[in-house]
Amino acid sequence: MTAKAWIVAAAAASLCLVGLPATPSFAEEVGETTIVVTLDDASSDAAAAAKQAVSAAGGSITEVRQITDTTVAVTVDQGGSTAARVGDRAEDRNGIRAAETAKKVYATTTNDDYYSYLWDLSNAADSHYGVNAEDAWPTSTGTDVVVGVIDTGITAHLDLTGSASAIVGGNVIAGYDFISDPTSAGDSNGWDANPSDEGDYHTVDSTLVESSWHGTHVSGTIAAIANNAEGIAGVAPDALVQPVRVLGRAGGSEVDLVAAITWGAGLSVAGVADNPTPADILNLSLGGGASCPTSIQTAIDNAVAAGTAVVVAAGNEGVPLANSFPANCNNVISVVATTYEGTRASYSNYGTSGTPATVSAPGGSAESGSDPNDWILSTWNSGTTVPSSAAYGWMVGTSMATPHVAGVAALVKAAKPSLTVAQLTELLTSTAKDAVSCTTIACGAGIVDAPAAVAAAAGSPSASPTPTPTPTPTPSPSTERLSLGTLTLSGPAKVGVALRASASVSPAAATLAWRWTLGGTVVSTAASYTPPASASGKDLTIQVTATYGSQTSIAAKVVRVAAGTFTKLTSPKATGTYRVGRKLKASKGTWAPTPTSYSYRWLRNGKSIKGATNATYKLTRSDRYKKISVKITVRRAGYATTSATSSSHKIR
Repeated sequence: MTAKAWIVAAAAASLCLVGLPATPSFAEEVGETTIVVTLDDASSDAAAAAKQAVSAAGGSITEVRQITDTTVAVTVDQGGSTAARVGDRAEDRNGIRAAETAKKVYATTTNDDYYSYLWDLSNAADSHYGVNAEDAWPTSTGTDVVVGVIDTGITAHLDLTGSASAIVGGNVIAGYDFISDPTSAGDSNGWDANPSDEGDYHTVDSTLVESSWHGTHVSGTIAAIANNAEGIAGVAPDALVQPVRVLGRAGGSEVDLVAAITWGAGLSVAGVADNPTPADILNLSLGGGASCPTSIQTAIDNAVAAGTAVVVAAGNEGVPLANSFPANCNNVISVVATTYEGTRASYSNYGTSGTPATVSAPGGSAESGSDPNDWILSTWNSGTTVPSSAAYGWMVGTSMATPHVAGVAALVKAAKPSLTVAQLTELLTSTAKDAVSCTTIACGAGIVDAPAAVAAAAGSPSASPTPTPTPTPTPSPSTERLSLGTLTLSGPAKVGVALRASASVSPAAATLAWRWTLGGTVVSTAASYTPPASASGKDLTIQVTATYGSQTSIAAKVVRVAAGTFTKLTSPKATGTYRVGRKLKASKGTWAPTPTSYSYRWLRNGKSIKGATNATYKLTRSDRYKKISVKITVRRAGYATTSATSSSHKIR
């Protein structure tokens, strides 16, 4: 069979890349900003004092919330440096100790410099659609699990190898270079034992395409060293990366890929010494546009039979993944890319009924003007063609989604090394959380959920002791074997909404014991539970233990609790005489549950009127012949902020 040339899935035009030699910088924020005002002395009306100071400083106030008798949160309809200047001017006023834009705080997990940008593996950037690896680390960090990264090779990086000059060490073990074309390899030889990435730069129509350092980026997402006060942390920060080089300056070939998969799985390749540390998992963030070649399918089948899971990128053409190999091969875990918002990325290939996807994972958004917060940050290199110094960079693509799945698979495998590939795949799919507005065919079972998968592998969702089940009579030798069905929930987990768990069990005489855990604390042992406001955004674990005689079976499920939703019972109104010079009064409407705060925004022809944020509004000449309405925004802890607008009235 003639060797096929193909390219990295994501290293072409759809890939976005930004170097990060030092501290990341993002575009200035726009929109509403909260300024925290601290008074010099306690005041019985701190809110009024803070509001006056911010308004006098040029702030367009939308909400005022008094926290204590000296601290007030004032929200302005301004962002970035504009809001900062308002705060600075407010501080100059008498009685104001400080007026600072509100900062965010996050759970303390690692001391890695850029940890707060890793929305894809934690909750550090307020996304609920990462793989939440940090919550799995108390149980598993991927220790000693080998992940073969079949890619462009690897460059020296302190956050991977613990050295600025070595490509082996730390979390990286010896690999192999399977690029047979010396020109493509850039190292003047064919197959060899040095998987150093020499750069995959090339020219297209006389234009230089810089080196991607793709394999280094993928490797960092899987297993960058954690708690080394350096850069980032990987999904499985104690796993071992084995770089297997197949992609060079002319892409890669089918022949080389067959050899790489075979060798990576610990099987024999002619003329090459066997792999002394066979991979438990192979990461293939690459693809080509064709049906699955027989040689590739055979190599995958052999690897899986040897106990190696093969995790593959779906591809970046925005078409059915049936058109991209090896994602369309059998026996692979195909990965669709999702965004910061949990939706399928527009570039990502997707599953169909004929070739469904397996799972999804964060790959970032490549939409024009997208915020770097929605990209994937990982280890990189500063060289434009050949390797230079270690750096960090953002990239997007299904290539970036795939190592998240490989990393979670490493966590699961470390938690239970005896798992077969089929069992590992089942754990990843059965514990995944739903992608937003994407079917289980298109996006697979959903976004992989590290703590849920690890808990299921370990047989318990948390370190808390399993509750003692109610004793039952010991069955006779002829008694039916205990069988526990799938654990299901009555609906989505939301603040204020009762959630009921159920599971079928056989025989009928078996007993079921329930346990709901929130933040490591058992909150209920009944079959139902209503999440309180404090549960919003947190992971809720439900475990059921079935017992019949000496037999016990456990099932668990982890869900993310969504903010509660308000129900509007009656709409807001603007009442009064609709003539210039008269005053209108806003009616807040009625809501369930009752909000704890309301804010007002008067609108002229549907657009905000500057400074009109009180419950009343005096009509001016600017309003004549315009339509005036009022928007009411309601808030309550644990509930999604909601707005409703009154009907509009033309002013005379």
